[in-house]
Amino acid sequence: MASPLPQKKMTGTCTSGSREKDRLSDLPDPLLGHVLSFLPTKEAGRAAGLSRRWRGAFCNVHTVSFAERPGARAGDWSTFYYEAEERKSCSRALLDDVSSALLCRRRTAGHHVPLRGLRFAFDRCHHWNFVHVDQWLSYVLRHACSQELHLDLRFKIGPICRHRGAADDEDEKGAVGSGTDDTDDEDRYAELRRRWVYVLPRRLFTCSKVIRTLCVAYCRLKLPVAVSLPLLETLSITAPHRDGGRSIQRLISSCPRLVDLTLEAIHRLKRVSVLDKRLRRFALRCCHNIESVDIDASELRSLDYCGAVPAEALLSLHGSPGVPSCTVDFCRVLSDDAGFMGFRLFMQKICDAKYLHLHHRRLDSRFFLAGFPSFSSLTRLVLQGPLQNCAVVVAVGRILEQTPNLEVLSLYMEERVAATKNTDDTMGRDLIMDDDDYDDDDDDAMEKEKGAEPGEEFTVPDEPSFSMPCLRNRVKEINMVHYVGDETQRVLARLLFGSALALERMCVVLVKGTFASQSKLKNEIDSWVVAGAEKIFL
Repeated sequence: MASPLPQKKMTGTCTSGSREKDRLSDLPDPLLGHVLSFLPTKEAGRAAGLSRRWRGAFCNVHTVSFAERPGARAGDWSTFYYEAEERKSCSRALLDDVSSALLCRRRTAGHHVPLRGLRFAFDRCHHWNFVHVDQWLSYVLRHACSQELHLDLRFKIGPICRHRGAADDEDEKGAVGSGTDDTDDEDRYAELRRRWVYVLPRRLFTCSKVIRTLCVAYCRLKLPVAVSLPLLETLSITAPHRDGGRSIQRLISSCPRLVDLTLEAIHRLKRVSVLDKRLRRFALRCCHNIESVDIDASELRSLDYCGAVPAEALLSLHGSPGVPSCTVDFCRVLSDDAGFMGFRLFMQKICDAKYLHLHHRRLDSRFFLAGFPSFSSLTRLVLQGPLQNCAVVVAVGRILEQTPNLEVLSLYMEERVAATKNTDDTMGRDLIMDDDDYDDDDDDAMEKEKGAEPGEEFTVPDEPSFSMPCLRNRVKEINMVHYVGDETQRVLARLLFGSALALERMCVVLVKGTFASQSKLKNEIDSWVVAGAEKIFL
């Protein structure tokens, strides 16, 4: 019988104790907190409860971020607030989370890293919560990091636009562009509105802390006489309550280092001028009363526009060699007569883009037949919207003819969802949401959105007519999302995959269904692909 092999003696560096040593716990608390800051704040709190050693790590998490679930407060106005005997907020979970995270830092008596970021989002913020928000901001402005501070304060979660027509109320029309900060004093419902709308503390606009990011939504700015934000780089304003256009312009002008600007649903804004600073990103969404935008676009890298088809003089890009990335969405239904020329002129201003994300839900297919200019530099194209009929297939073909150097094509094929009036979201709307009411013109918009019937003036294109130069020689990747396999989608998929001779990768995201139905769709698409491309089905 063979003797057992002699066992080697374990050296001191290979003992079991060293193999089980927790090197992560040996990191200093500030570094542990920095690592946990990349997790959601709730997850970071759970991680801090793993062991006694980690108990103090949460105090060094430099970012506090909590948000309610969209729609969480939808029914509170018709249930809780009418029946509540005690004035206790329905958002107590969010209030408790943020307050606990900030109190945890106070218990360490200053032995923690300074706070760098505070982010919260109410689904709907009741005025009972305002005292808590005041306490949070007071603590943050006193104890935040002197090097950088990022604030994202959202008092409502929801769509910013209901595709209103021109039927705005008289009070709004009279105040558009007035630029006054005392507009509420002229309104007979001023006292009630002030109860429902949170007014940002003036110290926020004049504090000595280095605020790098400021994102505010559904609140009142009410700027002080002197505004000083010398190091602010990112500014986002969404649906400010009755702040005049001049106030918004004054805030923008007070940020000499601004590089990222987002303006959303500011109905009192008529003119914007950003010529004294070089933006790298600019987003203008649903500011339906705006008349002119002048920006220094010499370093602009991204442009995001959502609204009606603009007039020719709306957007002026000074010193722009071409914006590399553009996102365009028209939130109003357009007709040939009203929007054709404006659409063509607007698209010509961004025709040097290399990346284009175009929402075509509310665009008539005829816009692309004679109104879509040549995008000779475009390499990545995203088309988002429903494929209603073969007219959309013809429009896609026209777009591909105008993009000779296209390499990546992505299609997000949305469902046709009928618009409905929002009847359950009424909390305080009569007091504060006068700019966001439902308009009867939406009924007409729904009818226009239906488009032409299949076969009306448009015929299904054949493969020879769909063989564009970009498909034969350039397109390397095609992505199709929400593929249900209806007649229009099948026609477009067959034409694209059958004509893409240089295709290297294709990805199709199928809708949920039975295994048999998805297998049938997969096999059918497989039969259309003529190139030896990598095939991915999800």
